[in-house]
Amino acid sequence: MSFLRRKRDNDNDNDLSDTAAEPGESEQGSGWSSQEKPRPDGPFDIDDVTDEVTRIDFGALMVPAVDGMEIRLDVDDEGHVGAVAVVLAGTALQLQVFAAPRTLGLWDEIRTEMRSGIGGSGGKVDEVDGPFGTELRAQLPVASPDGKQIVQPVRFLGVDGPRWFLRGVVTGPGGADPGAGADIHEVFRKVVVVRGDTAAPPREPLPLTMPEDPALRPDDPVDTVDPVDPAAS
Repeated sequence: MSFLRRKRDNDNDNDLSDTAAEPGESEQGSGWSSQEKPRPDGPFDIDDVTDEVTRIDFGALMVPAVDGMEIRLDVDDEGHVGAVAVVLAGTALQLQVFAAPRTLGLWDEIRTEMRSGIGGSGGKVDEVDGPFGTELRAQLPVASPDGKQIVQPVRFLGVDGPRWFLRGVVTGPGGADPGAGADIHEVFRKVVVVRGDTAAPPREPLPLTMPEDPALRPDDPVDTVDPVDPAAS
């Protein structure tokens, strides 16, 4: 398994933040009963994990370690980690996690906003049933390295958990054909979210950190290409 170096990025990746956010949630309890756990096969909340999978600790996200995968971290100029991306068999999965209300999920609301944003930017999008519930499959207009306008297939995955929302963005072969994304689906399925007890307004990104193991920490910057996210508009 190899770990790619981090990227320096001046863009604001907190695309689900809400300047008119609701008050922070109480620190006591998640509001989810044991009968309401909707993710028996993952992604998991830290309180629900019973397996012995080896995972890499990125703070609010714990990502399964899989042979052959590469890790890319989106890091701004101040050293803050904005997202974790996994590349496996040519398919990339970008992961971000956000605070959510105690009893209501965010994915239904965010999908509506993203569909509007994608259409407004000249893209096409379908809402379909995928391996993790309802997902968005989009065709986004982007500029190729030679400056030509091309269409990039992108899949947006969303999972609501107890006081958190996990978003996955799939590009590459698995973004165009879900059947080609089986390996990356297993990575997403085994992701663990560590929400913590700190109060946070809905849609605020949960803090991501560098791994404590120095061998897993990226050093020099490297350029990567991020998928377009209409939720930022």
